[in-house]
Amino acid sequence: MEDVLIRFHEAVEAITPEVIRAWTTRYPHFADAIRAEALEILDLDHGGRPHVAEPAVRDYADKVRDAARRAAERADPVDVPDLRGALKQHHTDVRTFAGTLGIARSIIADISTGQIVPSTITPRFRRLGAERLGCARAWFEAVLENSQPRAMTAAFKASDLPTMGRARTWEEAIRASSMPEDRKAFWLADEA
Repeated sequence: MEDVLIRFHEAVEAITPEVIRAWTTRYPHFADAIRAEALEILDLDHGGRPHVAEPAVRDYADKVRDAARRAAERADPVDVPDLRGALKQHHTDVRTFAGTLGIARSIIADISTGQIVPSTITPRFRRLGAERLGCARAWFEAVLENSQPRAMTAAFKASDLPTMGRARTWEEAIRASSMPEDRKAFWLADEA
């Protein structure tokens, strides 16, 4: 969050509703902190006109620490969607997301339904997935952790209650996929 707020301070020349909307859409999990910083940047004087400080004399460190403290003290938790919800928020779907990453669609579908253990997903996928969505890696990782198995319903003519199978590891899912061997090797390799 500190990095996002510093980039916000450095990139924003003038605070407008469009600027705030663009930043809060790009970083929805830091929306409250971004809005608070925008209000502090405006720092209206008694005449109602914005007071603009000289960029060279601005001290961002204290502002960032204060914003981080305020965000940490928030009582309401940030609503983190599952993977399908996150893809929908970013105006894409499983097929398109998988295609742009060059990974089997079944892998993305399995992640979104909790069939792959999130802790086994490689850093490469976490980084590339966050980059593809244009979001912070920490938020994308929270999305992966939030992707849980759906509630099961009884099948037609089932004699027993349904049971949930064991979730696979990332490696098991990649090796069992229909991707070519070079793509499998790419997704299984450690990042350099």
